[in-house]
Amino acid sequence: MENTAPKRLLSLDIFRGLTVAGMIVVNSPGSDDTYAWAAHAHWHGCTFADLVFPSFLVIMGTSLVISLSRRRERGDSVGRLLSQIFRRSLIIFGLGLIASAVFFGLSPIHYLRIPGVLQRIAVCYFACSLLYLFTSLEVQIGTLAALLLGYWALMMRVPVPGYGRGNLTPAGNLASYLDRRVLGTHMLTGIEDPEGILSTLPAIATSLLGVVAGQWIVSSRPKRRKATLLLAAGLFCAAVGRLWAVTFPLNKQIWTSSFALLTGGIALIGLGACYAFLDENRGWKSCVGRPLEVLGRNPLIAFFASGLFYGLQTFVPISPGKLNLKLWITERFFGAWLSPPDASLAYALAYAALCTGALAILYRKKIFVKI
Repeated sequence: MENTAPKRLLSLDIFRGLTVAGMIVVNSPGSDDTYAWAAHAHWHGCTFADLVFPSFLVIMGTSLVISLSRRRERGDSVGRLLSQIFRRSLIIFGLGLIASAVFFGLSPIHYLRIPGVLQRIAVCYFACSLLYLFTSLEVQIGTLAALLLGYWALMMRVPVPGYGRGNLTPAGNLASYLDRRVLGTHMLTGIEDPEGILSTLPAIATSLLGVVAGQWIVSSRPKRRKATLLLAAGLFCAAVGRLWAVTFPLNKQIWTSSFALLTGGIALIGLGACYAFLDENRGWKSCVGRPLEVLGRNPLIAFFASGLFYGLQTFVPISPGKLNLKLWITERFFGAWLSPPDASLAYALAYAALCTGALAILYRKKIFVKI
């Protein structure tokens, strides 16, 4: 199938922006009084907040296909593409280590958290880029299935010392056990890490869903056919993931195969819907679409800036031992007329709007940070 990589895909930018907006809202509550859907599931289960990271991975997989396809059409050699892949992976991983050092209180190097969101994105990007460059679509789909089935077999069949086999508790599952053995003190907690080593395998499978979607998008198929494929694949993956959850529960912390399929399928449905309706209906862009595009064009700045300034508010005291700036803003502007969960959500929405406004300045000046 002939490739026709688009120069700029508005629907992908807007879907990325929607995901960034979701990230800011769920990561920036005004207080601990939050709705269940806006917080990650404590262990088994899946909430709205749990959809954000898988959506990023699907978007990343789709984006790398479009980018590498465009560079191939431009005549870039395999060596030059590999150089870009290595460089980008290392930079993203390094930025993740910096984020771990800054966002987690500048801990001593002995306790620096090595896994993380950006670190996982870097590993998934590296693996998926190589698979896209050197294997066929059929091999990529087979790899996706093998990763999910292999991870299920490891988690359910390999015994963990002291816990037995098939134990999916925080301490007793194989992924957490391996993280403790390999990472030691370089974890989020002393028991497990949500971006650990073994659980990155099904996260790569989630990213491969985006790689498959990207190849459909850059193909010469009619647009309606592409959108239909995205929506149908999303529905199929989500349904299989939900059924699989009966025996292999949905769990973001250890990224179970059922979680990978359900959340990846939902992301494909969102991407398919945006692709079907937005690129040709650009009049919609000026109202709701433009703010989302603003967020989607600078996701790296959005990630760092929103996390940094949100964290700084917790260090600005208003009254000794009671209020910090974030809690004061929530109580002062929203707490008097809203319930605690509504006030917390209102703060998060206002903060997301403030971040969008700041990024709009960069958007107008055509400043887009790329790696």
